[in-house]
Amino acid sequence: MRDSEGQELGCAGEPDVVALMAEIRERVKADVEANRGKPKPFKACGVDVNAGRKAGEMLHSEDLRYLNSNYSFIPTLNLDAITSHRLGIIGKGIVWVKRKVLAMVWEFLKGYFLAERDFQIHMVRYLNDFTKYVDARDGGNFWELIRKIDVDITNAIERIERIHDEQNGDLRNTERRLSEALVAAQKELEAMLARLDTDRAKHEDRLNTLEAVAHGLEGIVARLGRPSTGASPQSGPQSDAEGASSNPIDYSYLLLENRFRGSEQEIKQRLSIYPAYFKDAGKVVIDIGPGRGELLELFKEQGILARGVELNAAMAEVCKEKGLEVVSADGVAYLRGLEDRSLGGVVAVQVVEHLERGALEELLSLCARKVSSGGKVVFETINPRSLLALSSNYFRDPTHVWPLHSDTMAYAMDLAGLKVIEVRELSPVSQEAGLQPLPVEEFMTPRWAYAVEQLNRNFLQLNALLYGFQDYCIVGEAL
Repeated sequence: MRDSEGQELGCAGEPDVVALMAEIRERVKADVEANRGKPKPFKACGVDVNAGRKAGEMLHSEDLRYLNSNYSFIPTLNLDAITSHRLGIIGKGIVWVKRKVLAMVWEFLKGYFLAERDFQIHMVRYLNDFTKYVDARDGGNFWELIRKIDVDITNAIERIERIHDEQNGDLRNTERRLSEALVAAQKELEAMLARLDTDRAKHEDRLNTLEAVAHGLEGIVARLGRPSTGASPQSGPQSDAEGASSNPIDYSYLLLENRFRGSEQEIKQRLSIYPAYFKDAGKVVIDIGPGRGELLELFKEQGILARGVELNAAMAEVCKEKGLEVVSADGVAYLRGLEDRSLGGVVAVQVVEHLERGALEELLSLCARKVSSGGKVVFETINPRSLLALSSNYFRDPTHVWPLHSDTMAYAMDLAGLKVIEVRELSPVSQEAGLQPLPVEEFMTPRWAYAVEQLNRNFLQLNALLYGFQDYCIVGEAL
């Protein structure tokens, strides 16, 4: 007997389990025989075995997540889910038979399902452990690779830095050699230019000296060709000039002046600072020892009333030929014969070093008495604090008596009743003539650089001593 779905029923309406199992076995056997010798290779679904894998990719894959979520199921039988479309007792009978058959099959296969579940549990657990192992191994390999790459990169960077340092060192050495060569060439060129400038200056000085000497000789020759006029009958004492007409004029000091003093234009330029002190004098200004008359010419050009007092007859004659007012007399003796407060000022350029102590003290005292109140008294002389000035200027003139320090002059003027208002240094030496400072280079060690700086400071002190200002002027005011 068969039901409506074609299943055989026993005499009592129960399914023939033996027949069903035999049929299942036959189907399984036929399927096994049909696929014998044809094993299917395992292939991971959706996985490219040749593709690169990232660390953690298996551990966090969607497939493993699905296995962990669905590996276990509850082995229960839901008979209520079996129904039939037939109505009435036939439908109920069919449902009952189906449930009975399903219960029998379930009881028969329950052990298999439980074993399958245990197998899946162990399989999923193994896959989890294997995945962790693979990911840990991949992670270790990855970080080992990173470490090796880091070491290689570090070594490469060190090599690059070493090569860079070597190249920088070579470049710096090359730059230093080029710099030293350029500095040496520059110094050699500067030294050559300095020598050329020095030679040019020497030639110019010699040319100026020759011109001055020639001009002086021409004047002397012209004067020797005519009788001497003697002393000018100017006001003031004439005792020191008496007999000048009967004695021949001595031109030796004029020749010395032309030879070593410098050209008249040069001296005139240097003396151009003095007229400003006497622009408001209001009375005659006495220039003691005017020499060739350069300062008197400046006074005349600026409208300042001035008179020269020159002991040397040759010098006085030169000034007179220029149309300047000059008295041929001794300056101290001339001041004695003047009235007190009758002068607007007194100036003596390169004169006081020719005087003895007594004559100097008398000159200062006479200036304090003869110059009106507020009038200026100016003296210029060689600066004894400059060894160059002493050796080159002071000892060159045999008529010099003694060098006068600016402090000594200030003290003497103060004792004489003159108020010192200014001490001014003149005639600086060119910088090229002094000791040159040494350069402080970048490659020098701090101790080396400090030693060079100390040496340069010593050079400055030596330059001040050896090559200081050659002259000075001291300005006093009558009270």
